[in-house]
Amino acid sequence: MSSVFQRQDMYDTVVVDREQDVVLTTGQLYVLQVRREVDRSFKPVIPFAPHLFGSGRTRFVKSYLELVKSMGERALIGPENISDCEKDRRRSFLDKLHEAVLLYVDLTELKPTDPKEKSLKWAVYYLIIKTACLQVGIPMMRKTQAYETVEMEALNLVTLLRDILNLRTDQFLLVAFDEIGMLDSRGQYFDLEVNDGRVRSYNDFFRILWELCLEDNVFFIVVGKSEGLNIRNYAISVSRVELTFIPLSPLEKHSIIEHLEKSSSFMFTGSPKVSQILCHQHFSTNELAELLLELTGGVPGLLVKAINYLLHCKLSQDHLLLSKESFWMIMNDSIATNYCVDPLLPRLSSLSETRHRLLKMLTLLALYRIRFELDELVHLSSTFDVFLFDLVTDMCFYRRLIVDENHQERYEVLIPKLLIGYIEQSVKNDRLEWLLLQTLKSQPVEFFYESKCRVFEGLVATMFYLHFCYHPTDSLMFSILGQLSPVWKEMNLKFSFESTAYYMKSIHYIRSTSEVERTTFGINDWKEIVEEMLEFEKIYIPFEPTSHSPDILFKLHGRTSEQNLIVGIACKGRWSLNGIRWNEIVDEACKFLQPVHDQVVTVHPTLHCLLIIMSTKLSTSVATDLNHSSHCYSFGDRVAGAFRIPLNCELIILSESDVENFIGKDILSSLRSAFKSTDNPHSRSIGISTVQEMVLSLSKYI
Repeated sequence: MSSVFQRQDMYDTVVVDREQDVVLTTGQLYVLQVRREVDRSFKPVIPFAPHLFGSGRTRFVKSYLELVKSMGERALIGPENISDCEKDRRRSFLDKLHEAVLLYVDLTELKPTDPKEKSLKWAVYYLIIKTACLQVGIPMMRKTQAYETVEMEALNLVTLLRDILNLRTDQFLLVAFDEIGMLDSRGQYFDLEVNDGRVRSYNDFFRILWELCLEDNVFFIVVGKSEGLNIRNYAISVSRVELTFIPLSPLEKHSIIEHLEKSSSFMFTGSPKVSQILCHQHFSTNELAELLLELTGGVPGLLVKAINYLLHCKLSQDHLLLSKESFWMIMNDSIATNYCVDPLLPRLSSLSETRHRLLKMLTLLALYRIRFELDELVHLSSTFDVFLFDLVTDMCFYRRLIVDENHQERYEVLIPKLLIGYIEQSVKNDRLEWLLLQTLKSQPVEFFYESKCRVFEGLVATMFYLHFCYHPTDSLMFSILGQLSPVWKEMNLKFSFESTAYYMKSIHYIRSTSEVERTTFGINDWKEIVEEMLEFEKIYIPFEPTSHSPDILFKLHGRTSEQNLIVGIACKGRWSLNGIRWNEIVDEACKFLQPVHDQVVTVHPTLHCLLIIMSTKLSTSVATDLNHSSHCYSFGDRVAGAFRIPLNCELIILSESDVENFIGKDILSSLRSAFKSTDNPHSRSIGISTVQEMVLSLSKYI
């Protein structure tokens, strides 16, 4: 990184929005204590955070005991109905946890140690001893002396640690191991057990912790980038240790605001709050939080680095007043982005061919909001599978835990915009991946937190874009539309390669007459939408589904005249037996064709408007009336006797067979199955193989 910015810590960070993680971790520590008291042949429980850099894992474990104290009884006693006796037991446990001592052990310091250089157990033991000595500031215990004192016995190690840390025998000792992933490279230096024909250093490591968990009043937390799910499954079967994941989800806007308002910078006179330094009368904390969320996706480590860099800029340019424009100018600079994502750069810039193929699949999962379950597998070859949970970490992406109304836990893939520029460099020759990443970058990050699964709309929009960019003259769908609509036939259907698909946040913060902000389409907003928001050679999906707009919008140039065409596509996913009825088609025409005609077409005589009904299933009456063929209604035609097509407008209803040929029979069948019982399906419902098939299908058009 450039020497322009070397300082990393410009302020004292305050950990926020980790109550869920504290409750889960405390609950698991309590379960370990209960099991230890009830049955000496118990299976130990260890909280585990196998997350990527930036997830906040290190800050969480280092501040865990402080967070427990700040939460009080809520850390272990929730709203669930438990007896008074159980509440008393939990209060007693919390009281002892408040007196606990945390020993933070960095496994990057793990190395072969005399006098048992090949023993992983002794290397771990001595690293714990060395860390304890450093923590209290006493001279380091000699290796031979430590070995003779401990004699490789768990009880002896715990006794020695209590002596070094000056702990009572009934006082809790919490040992937090960080950088568990170091065992991948350090394991080769030790003699390890062979299980199923393979050496797995994690099994040996957790077996060591299993022995230590048998000792009273000792607890463990393990964190660090690793194949978490794979490790967990082997740990429970081989090492007899139960690992429970700590979610550490990305932060949302309200938490970022809290972080800005509570964290102070010691680099400025009087150590003011970060919000006081960076914000002012014309640039609020709320606005800064929105921009930081947009940039970092709420990933704590990326967030802290971005704030550090902004504070550095403010310190070196005291007159700097942040605004939305200056924020992006600063943070889009290569020095800023290099600093923020530096730990991830080696991985992002060296993706293998296999990882490139998986990258498109993960980008689709993120873009279309397809959730996945904890134990879902991705087949890399006939002999090798990988857990999707672990693959997300391996690819340097992040996960967000979603708990639905039925308490089912699933995850969403998050690709922060800070990373997209670097990923683009490694996929510059892959036009499909470039498009997907550009689309992901263009959409507001709130879409990640608020929107339902948009796979059908997203797939149609992406396919239209690819047809426009690469093979418009060879497109069967474009040929059908051209045969049906004379206006479509006259349009320039060739997009430039630099264009992209967009998710549009409807009307951006338009104030209504009541002075209340809104972000959705209004029935009277079409003039502004068409004239100011819809750019040529871009395809839009409204950010929020709305009753006032089709699912997809774009604007086309005429080939030989000034004539332009506004196109809306109503993606009517019909996943049960009931197809779209005439009254629904009329409703779609009334909410788009009529207002666009009245508000826009009447004042722009060269502008035409086309609505395409793309439904996966038509009702029997609609299909029969159309003779099971696609059909176009033009000016003056009546639709179902209820709606008259306005001047310079057209309505096309595509047949089921034309829609199936466009999307693909197998893909459509999988989507029909996935959406049968929910409008927010997960990848197991859709099928990872279907997502991979979507990638192959989209790739055909390039």
